[in-house]
Amino acid sequence: MKSDKKFKIAALLFGFLLFAGVMVKLYMKDSKTVQQAMVVRAYFVNFCMENARYPQYEEFEKKFPKLAQDPDWFYWPGEDFKSGTFQYPMTLPLSSAPGNSKFSEFMPIIYSYAVSNPCKVFSGELL
Repeated sequence: MKSDKKFKIAALLFGFLLFAGVMVKLYMKDSKTVQQAMVVRAYFVNFCMENARYPQYEEFEKKFPKLAQDPDWFYWPGEDFKSGTFQYPMTLPLSSAPGNSKFSEFMPIIYSYAVSNPCKVFSGELL
C-alpha cells in the first residue's frame, strides 16, 4: 500500500518535471522567434519611413532569405504596397510578441502570430 502511494507520487513528480521541461523549451524557442519578429517589424517600419510603402516580396526575401524560405514565416504585401502582413510561428501566448495570436480552428492552441500593417500599428499613420 505504501509503495503504491510512493509510485503515484513519483509518477506525478515525473510528469510535472516533464511538463515543466517542455514548457521551458517552448518558451525559449518562442522567445527567440519573438526577437526575430521584432527585427522584422523594425525593418518594415524603417522601410516604410524611407520609401512610403511596404517592401515587395522580393525585397523582403533579399533582406531575410532564411525567413523567406521558412514555411512557417509568411509575408503578404498589399497590391498597392500601402499595406502588408507578416506571420510567424508561435506556441505560447507571450505578451512581448508583436501582433495578434491566431488559434487553430481544430484545437484551442496558438499556432502563430500575425502583424498586420506594422508601419501603422508601430509608428502611427505612416501610410
